[in-house]
Amino acid sequence: RKRAASPHPPTPGAQQASSGRKSSRRGRGRIPRAGAAGGRRVNPARRAVGMAEGEVQPAICQKGGGGLLLPLGGDGEQGWPRGLRIVLYLLGLGWCFMGVAIIADVFMTAIEKVTSKKIRRFNRQTGKWYTFKVWNPTVANLTLMALGSSAPEIMLNVIDIFAKEFFLEGLGPGTIVGSAAFNLFMIIAVCILAIPDGQTRYIKELGVYAVTATSSVLAYVWLIFILLVVSPHVVELWEGVLSFLFFPVLIILAWLTDKGFLCPKSQPLESRLSISADISPEEIAEAEAKVRAEHGNRISSEQVARILAVQNPPSLTRAHYRCAAIRGMVGAKRLHLEAEQPITALSFLGPAPAKVVPIDDDEMEEIQEPTCTFEFPMHRLAVLENVGHVCIPVRRHGSVEAPARVFYTTIEGTAKEVQDFIKTQGWLEFSAGQKEATIKVPIVDDEAPEDDEYFSIVLSQPEVESKGRRASLGPTSEAVVTIIDDDEPGTLRFEEEMQTVYQKGEDFDAHVRVTRVGGSCGVIKVKFATEGDTAIPGRDFDHTEGELILQNQEMEAWLKVRIRAVPRYDCSDLFRVILYEPEGGAKLDASRDGGPDQNILTVTISIDAAFRQRIDNVRSSLLTRWEKSKIGHGNWVSQFKEACFVNGGDDDEDDDGPPSILDRVMHYIALPWKLFFALVPPVDYCGGWVCFFCSLAMIGVVTAIIGDMASLLGCVLCMPDDITAITFVALGTSLPDTFASRAAAVQDPFADASVGNVTGSNSVNVFLGLGLPWMIAAINWAVAGKNAEWDLRYQQHPDLNWLGPLGSRRQAFVVPAGSLAFSVTVFSICAMLCIAMLAARRRYFGGELGGPRIPKYISSALLVFLWFLYIGLSAWKSLSEAQGAKCAR
Repeated sequence: RKRAASPHPPTPGAQQASSGRKSSRRGRGRIPRAGAAGGRRVNPARRAVGMAEGEVQPAICQKGGGGLLLPLGGDGEQGWPRGLRIVLYLLGLGWCFMGVAIIADVFMTAIEKVTSKKIRRFNRQTGKWYTFKVWNPTVANLTLMALGSSAPEIMLNVIDIFAKEFFLEGLGPGTIVGSAAFNLFMIIAVCILAIPDGQTRYIKELGVYAVTATSSVLAYVWLIFILLVVSPHVVELWEGVLSFLFFPVLIILAWLTDKGFLCPKSQPLESRLSISADISPEEIAEAEAKVRAEHGNRISSEQVARILAVQNPPSLTRAHYRCAAIRGMVGAKRLHLEAEQPITALSFLGPAPAKVVPIDDDEMEEIQEPTCTFEFPMHRLAVLENVGHVCIPVRRHGSVEAPARVFYTTIEGTAKEVQDFIKTQGWLEFSAGQKEATIKVPIVDDEAPEDDEYFSIVLSQPEVESKGRRASLGPTSEAVVTIIDDDEPGTLRFEEEMQTVYQKGEDFDAHVRVTRVGGSCGVIKVKFATEGDTAIPGRDFDHTEGELILQNQEMEAWLKVRIRAVPRYDCSDLFRVILYEPEGGAKLDASRDGGPDQNILTVTISIDAAFRQRIDNVRSSLLTRWEKSKIGHGNWVSQFKEACFVNGGDDDEDDDGPPSILDRVMHYIALPWKLFFALVPPVDYCGGWVCFFCSLAMIGVVTAIIGDMASLLGCVLCMPDDITAITFVALGTSLPDTFASRAAAVQDPFADASVGNVTGSNSVNVFLGLGLPWMIAAINWAVAGKNAEWDLRYQQHPDLNWLGPLGSRRQAFVVPAGSLAFSVTVFSICAMLCIAMLAARRRYFGGELGGPRIPKYISSALLVFLWFLYIGLSAWKSLSEAQGAKCAR
């Protein structure tokens, strides 16, 4: 019942009595946790004048209760059977997790568009223009990419702070810590198991990893420090601001490390080498010297570039893996992740394919094996077709005192027996004390130009002639040999790197010349395509793509690009023509813009003086915006079309086959979300920024629904909010990252995209996901006037005596330490054990992921145990503090 409203505020004695009643329910000396009861916060006016003495505000799942958006059925829904509500809320929560995964796919697509932006710079030393990416990869991973993968958790905290009027309630902090625990323990456990037995993946950018791994632990230690030591149960203004400022500090430290200012040895030249336009002349000279020392000075510069390309394959970005994982889960249009040869497409539900991974010779020598172990010193090597034969060393380490042998055989890849190499197999004998022997495989030299081809040499059946000793194979029991064709079909390039065409009064064809130098043997092909910049396809020029064919001895060919007659004033627009994927043994000129993977011609569309006079009164900026809107509308049609069909309407049955039954079921379940999120502007509009902000807003909407749905589920299960956060919510928001990290672990030759991104994301979650909303709340309470509800909650509480005398305490942002500090402490200890284990795996097995079968399963089991230990201890602490919690019965 309620009393009659009184215009006078409650007396301090009445407030103290109210505080005493709460303390008796929750435990003496403990700051009340609103989330523990699963109920709504009471309006200050109602608590002051409208509630009877002893009246308890109903929980979210009880009649009279509710959240920000749910329940939709109001009090009528609160009367449904409890079992039915549990099932409905579970299904609804899972469906909402599917929705947030789909919009996160759109969000990551926008991030990929933003971070892949390129600019052109003029190098005065070479006198040439070069194309560069605007975003540093490390900075992109720790800012936009981390925001993309953690957006639901971060938005949940921000929404809770504003929705609860700057009081700490709900699922937010628990979701951050729970998600970090799932990422660090479960995702890395999955990645360790995903690597085939005997293979390893190690972190290449060790300096950046050291920064993110250290900050991922210190971030949570910092939470313990401010909640228990400096200002118990309160986040002061300076603490909130400093927590947020740690985020840019982390970015700066990671960037300095990536550039070699803080840790030069973290990125050796071999791991940093990338065949692209941003390589300095000194790096090219050093790499070329190493190749010539190994293969001789008679090889050409083109062959040097091809050998370097084989030894330094490219890697995919984090956004590719996450989008591919999400689309594979919901029956959307799939991404084809093209990895270095000989990798096949990844199946997320099937066994991981075998993968070749480069391992440093120095690291291999550090592996201490108690048995006699045979392996190759490298995973791959390249030879010229006219070399005659290739000699591949096999090393034996561990116990080498007794004679031993190992069987070897060659296996076809794209290189075929008899045509490209002679099949070789047999026993490789090692005498006592001998540590190295050589396998010799004849290479067939022909006169026909052809693409580079590869075959493998596999070790098996290791034996040792001594009792009490055993023989085994090391991680590099397979070597991939790439045969570089020496029949020179020539090098393709544009005649010039920049070309200017002048606008005419009607549409016309601009001709682009492609030349062939350094050889003319055989028929060669190369693909070409146009790419818009400030010039927009469909408005300024017609998008053109296709295949250019040059016959035997033909030295040049021409491309045609249709230029539109578009009115313009005092401006020039740019677009690019790109050559890529040459065939027939040809290659692209590595000295030109774009490097060996693609040649880039920048075309400038300029205006003639005669036309400028005619369009003085035309507002070209409005025309440009209108045309850009038109382009966006065209892409919107494509978005809705892809949303309506299974796998986006992709009928390419040669690669993936027809959609499976599971694809169809998941598509129709997710169809409402797909249609709703197709309203987000396409990434082609405004460089992806409009899509970025619109998709972020939609993530906020879905996250608000998830918060209410999870609170309803926890309430009907009689589960405190913090347990719901570290289990259901953390698992649901982290599931797409699990599949994406597994794909990255198998596809990438290094562990940076899986392990390194986990530690970086965990750091960003604290500094941005908690730092930003806590800073906002701390600022609010520092500048806000007298607040009746704050007084009712905290003026009489004994744990906040340091804020001032009873009844006259200064207002501050209260964060009850309780189970949150305990959960963070448990996680911090387990995180240090996890990072120490990864360091030990790198030391003894050559990499953080993979390795021998038994240690691999032991490592994964230990990480799974740490996760269950964290969940169990956190739940125990939360339940011990949640006595008297309200729930549906």
